[in-house]
Amino acid sequence: MSSFQPFQKSFTSDSGKNVKKIDLRLVVSDVTGRIQITDVMLQGGSIATVWTGHASEIQWSFDG
Repeated sequence: MSSFQPFQKSFTSDSGKNVKKIDLRLVVSDVTGRIQITDVMLQGGSIATVWTGHASEIQWSFDG
């Protein structure tokens, strides 16, 4: 039996500025048991989905 529970959090940025860096910190406190974080996905847009693109569709930082 899986006890997997997806969690999503949305935030907005100032649309007049470019995002250069995102620091992500996961903090867990006052918990008993085991926590296993397997995947963290950052996604643009206003609606969170479970869809992920194929690796060939991702523009890597060294692509220029």
